[in-house]
Amino acid sequence: MILWAEMAERPIAVDVADLLSTPGFVWRWPHVDPVSEWADKQSGRIVIVPEFLDLFEELRRRHGRPIPITSGYRTPEHNAAVSTTGDRGPHTYGQAVDIRCGGRDAYALALIAFALGFTGIGFGQNLDLPLARRYLHLDTLTPAQGFPQRPNIWSY
Repeated sequence: MILWAEMAERPIAVDVADLLSTPGFVWRWPHVDPVSEWADKQSGRIVIVPEFLDLFEELRRRHGRPIPITSGYRTPEHNAAVSTTGDRGPHTYGQAVDIRCGGRDAYALALIAFALGFTGIGFGQNLDLPLARRYLHLDTLTPAQGFPQRPNIWSY
């Protein structure tokens, strides 16, 4: 089963239920729930980029506390409906994550992410939002994938 076509133009998505029921398949990222956190919230489809999920696990290990994921992979259709980045946004590559955090946690996580080599760090830290709705976006996209402004840090 091909989940990532050698950094192809587009990742190949599969149904998360099919993936998890595949004989011999083992989900190796204990701090990422494939159904509730990583799979697309509308379709249940999933893209796995092992290097990205390995990096996220290392972020979690260094942070030493849970990191709640609010958005992992999104299908192009879902992303177009919820994001200004349209159907080719970072989440459609399986190399982006939004995590719930605010204040000092956001600062600490951004520092660790920068040190680990995440190439996109976006701060959703609007002070008008309650702490529970603030987030940090992290990705590992590159100019070769059509994201010329990487590495980059921004705020929403």
